[in-house]
Amino acid sequence: MAVLLDPEGAAFCVWQANSHKGAKIVNEHGSLNFNTLTTRDREAAEAFYGAVFGWNTLTIPAGVMWTLPGYGDHLEENTPGLRERMAQMGAPEGFIDVVAALNPIADGGAETAAHWSVTFAVNDATATAKKALALGGEVVTGPFDAPWARLAVINDPQGATFIASQFVPENKDLKA
Repeated sequence: MAVLLDPEGAAFCVWQANSHKGAKIVNEHGSLNFNTLTTRDREAAEAFYGAVFGWNTLTIPAGVMWTLPGYGDHLEENTPGLRERMAQMGAPEGFIDVVAALNPIADGGAETAAHWSVTFAVNDATATAKKALALGGEVVTGPFDAPWARLAVINDPQGATFIASQFVPENKDLKA
């Protein structure tokens, strides 16, 4: 394992996976749902992560996503029928290969450092936010509706920030 910084200073970790290409359980309550890079320099990030990991970008109405060609094949192995279900829900072409999102820092965000964030899947974002508060956490933002989801940004009692994401297919046409 190694802890690295990208050219803008966003920390990330890498580990040698051998034959394990990625998470086997995703999008279930309490599991990893998404990772997002928040950065000022989209073009530099695209070049860096593209060279390091072979990622491409996919622009959809919900924003810019990182894709890894063939990642959807891995997901389909662990969740047979996933491609078909995604197509039935209206997922954009190529979305099954998404491994992360790319979020630009607004011009007024001078105090915001480039960083990666983690999103966990939850059955109910509102209930998760209430539970986090009861356990000593802090709800930073939300819950609020976003494309494909209802989200809450939460700090745990030690100050680590994460996002709780409830899948809401009815929100697919909301703008990012």
